[in-house]
Amino acid sequence: MNCIVIDKQSNLITGVVASSTLPTETSKTLFIQAGQLTLNKYYRLLSKSRKKGFLVDVGELAKISHSFLDSLVETDRKR
Repeated sequence: MNCIVIDKQSNLITGVVASSTLPTETSKTLFIQAGQLTLNKYYRLLSKSRKKGFLVDVGELAKISHSFLDSLVETDRKR
């Protein structure tokens, strides 16, 4: 399973990890499971952002990936 790593304070995506289980959320980091289509969209955004020296914001990815947005909403409901 692939997970997108989000810094909670800044709402920036700091990376992607592959794990057999969903990693444990911490006070600073959130993990959202992501499929291949979402990862492809993320990597395209990351390529554009890196040219400007930025990381990808969660909102940018949520705008173009409905499944990622749904995952964010589900995660928020569980809290």
